[in-house]
Amino acid sequence: MQTLTLRCTLKPTPEQAAALEATVRRFAEGCNHALRVAKEKGEFRKFGLQRLVYSDLRAMGLSANLAIQAIFRVAKKRGSRAKFYQPTSCAFDQRTLSLRGEAVSLTTVSGRMVIPMKLGNYQRGVLKRAKSVQGGVLTKGPKGKWYIHLSLRVKTPEPPSGGGRVVGVDLGQKALATLSSGVRFSGGSLKGKRLHYRNKRAEVRSKLDTQRTRGVQRLWARLRGKEQRFVNHTLHTLARRIVDSLEPGDTLAVEDLTGLRGRTTKRGKTERHLHGLWPYARFRSLLEYKATLKGVRVVAVDPRYTSQACPRCGHIAQENRRSQALFRCSQCGFQHNADWVAAHNIALRARALPVPKGIVAQRAGSMGKGRCKPARILRVSSLHRLSSESPNQNALAFG
Repeated sequence: MQTLTLRCTLKPTPEQAAALEATVRRFAEGCNHALRVAKEKGEFRKFGLQRLVYSDLRAMGLSANLAIQAIFRVAKKRGSRAKFYQPTSCAFDQRTLSLRGEAVSLTTVSGRMVIPMKLGNYQRGVLKRAKSVQGGVLTKGPKGKWYIHLSLRVKTPEPPSGGGRVVGVDLGQKALATLSSGVRFSGGSLKGKRLHYRNKRAEVRSKLDTQRTRGVQRLWARLRGKEQRFVNHTLHTLARRIVDSLEPGDTLAVEDLTGLRGRTTKRGKTERHLHGLWPYARFRSLLEYKATLKGVRVVAVDPRYTSQACPRCGHIAQENRRSQALFRCSQCGFQHNADWVAAHNIALRARALPVPKGIVAQRAGSMGKGRCKPARILRVSSLHRLSSESPNQNALAFG
């Protein structure tokens, strides 16, 4: 079983929308009251804070379960650092939220209401697979639309036993992901967008120091979440493309990059900025949950020396990595794309086998005794276009 979050658009009537607005505002008032008491008493434990403010929240008009959810939100670790809760969301549990076909039943300050949802094929498919609903979060968008983020328990398929493919994934900044199967996803759009938002924020921040007009403040507020939404969309799309290229029973080998920023350094202001923001853990979590839903195993391997080890002779040396893109073995002369070499070695480690000596890497082009011409790697410049849709598919095919 796996827990998924599914966002659905609500279609409330004007009376229901007014009730949702009142519920969200009352919930925020309850959170702010609990936060004030928690700071005054120095009590952020859930049950301790519940004894202090539960009766007050009930007197405000919150139902018993909504009062508990408000206390739980403040009692989280970030509650001690929160300054003020805005009236933009409200949390529900299994008692205050349930599904009624293509509608959701919610407990509001005006009583129980059944609100229809606007569903697409994806939402209907996930709801059909869901075994139970654990609750959800009601949110209000910037344009006045209402959304419900449902927390669903979905049964995951058992990966078939037997011989499946083992595909390694090498992560980076210039190439977001390189698969040992020969597919490479460029990271230029993500890198360029992040630098664009950094420069834009610096420009707006300088204006805030000199002219604090309402228009500049609104621009700063709009920029706050745009970069995060763009990064999440790009990572979701990339993870989906990688998982779609696999079959149930395959194994996806990823790098274990825990503590990477503490072990590595970057030179230059721009490189340090990108290195500190690179979402390795976020991308790995997306790969894991999408692969689990398809019946694909995900294993993490030690990435050390994977880009310096020759897949033909096993020689490991720092000078083998001639540049960011070029790998050339100083001992046997094997030459290939450095990211593909790393992905291939990651796949070998996932099989619990050492890098073989004297065994030619599969599908690596010409393997004469001299220097080898690097095999061409399929480059997917757009994350929104499948490789089969490429107009030059034959010219880009793996050599």
